[in-house]
Amino acid sequence: MVRALLPGLLTTAFLATAQACVAQGYTVVEDPAWTNLFDTTSGWTGADGIFALPLDGDERPGGLARTDTLFVFSDTFIGDVTPGGQRVNAQMVNNTLGFLPRNGFQQGAKFFWDDRGAQPGAIVVPSTAQSEAGDWYWFADGIVLDGQAHVLAQRMRQAPGAPGFGFARSGMALVSFPTTGPADLGAISQVDAPLSYPETDQHGGAFFGAGIMPNTVESGAPNPDGYIYVYGSREDPLVKKLLVARVPRDDFADFSEWRYWNGHSWVADLRNAIPVTGRISNELSVTPTPSGDFALIFSLDTVSGRVAMKRGPSPVGPWGPAEVLWEIQTPPGIDVFTYNAKAHPHLSAPGTLLISWNVNAVDFWDHFRYADIYRPRFLTLTWQ
Repeated sequence: MVRALLPGLLTTAFLATAQACVAQGYTVVEDPAWTNLFDTTSGWTGADGIFALPLDGDERPGGLARTDTLFVFSDTFIGDVTPGGQRVNAQMVNNTLGFLPRNGFQQGAKFFWDDRGAQPGAIVVPSTAQSEAGDWYWFADGIVLDGQAHVLAQRMRQAPGAPGFGFARSGMALVSFPTTGPADLGAISQVDAPLSYPETDQHGGAFFGAGIMPNTVESGAPNPDGYIYVYGSREDPLVKKLLVARVPRDDFADFSEWRYWNGHSWVADLRNAIPVTGRISNELSVTPTPSGDFALIFSLDTVSGRVAMKRGPSPVGPWGPAEVLWEIQTPPGIDVFTYNAKAHPHLSAPGTLLISWNVNAVDFWDHFRYADIYRPRFLTLTWQ
C-alpha cells in the first residue's frame, strides 16, 4: 500500500550523513511519532508550511507538558483518504490552523478551516486595503504575545507569465486573533504589513516572516536582549538569501519600530537590509543552542533534498558553513520534491531539536493518487 511505503522511502538517510553528524556533536534520527501525528484520513488530510506557536509564548524545550500549541499551515487538502491511500471528496484551501493541547499528544491534533459554507474555505481570506478579489494568503511564521497570536502572511495573486506556477506575492499582512479562540473566525483581524518588496534589476524580491525568533525574557531565551528577530528571504535568481529584522517585543505590531540589519547597524528601510548568508529556503528557523550559539535550520538550496544547519554566535551570524543533517531519498516512480525544513524548539525535548520538512508532488494529481505525499515529516536532532 502506498500509505505504508511512502513514509519510509521519504525519510531515509545516507549512512555518510549520520556519521558526519556524530562528528559534529549531534545525532539525527527520524521521528515517526511526530510524522504519524499528521497522518490523517478525514477532514484535514495534509498541508505544507507548518509553523508551531506555543500559546504561552515560551519557546523553551519541553513545551508539550507546559502549553497548548497552535499550528499554522498553508495550502491544505480537506476531504477523505481511502484505505488504499487515494484522496477523494477533496478540496484544497489556502490556509488552515491546528491545535494540540498540552499533554495531548496521544489524543492528536484538531484542525480548523472555514466550514461555514457548502465547501470548505481558508481560515483567512485577504480583506485589507491593498488586497484584491481572488488574492489568497500563505501563512509565514508567527508569535504569541500577551494572549494574541500574530501570524505574518504572504498575500498571493495570480500572475500570468510569472515564472514557476503563474502566481506571485503581492504583499504581506499581519493576521491576529486571541489565543482563546482559534476557531472563532469573527475574532480574526488583518492589516497590511510593509514587509516585502518586488524584484528589481539588481536583485530578487524579498519578504520578512520566513522565520521568527523571540529573544526575550518572556520567551525563555537564555540571553535575552528584548528583541524579536524576524528573518526574511531575498529570492535572487537560483539562490535565496537570508535577511534579518528586529523589533522590540512590545512594538511588534508597530511597523515603524522595525529595523533591518545592513551589515553594520539597524536601519529603518527594509530595502537597505543586506543578505547575511545564502542557499536558504523560504521557510526556516533560528534557535538558541545548548552551547550558547544559534542554529539556522533550513532546506539547502530550497529543494535539494538536504536538511541543513548553519551555526553562528548571534542572531545575525556570522553564519558558518552548511552542515547537512539529513539527506532525503524520494521513492522511485513518483516525482516529488522536499522543502522548507525548520525547527520547532518548544515541541522539542530538552537537549534535542525537533525538525520538520515538507513534501510536494510535481504532478498535482499525484496528490490524489498518493495521499501520503503531502504532509510534514519530522526528524529529531540530539545534541551530544
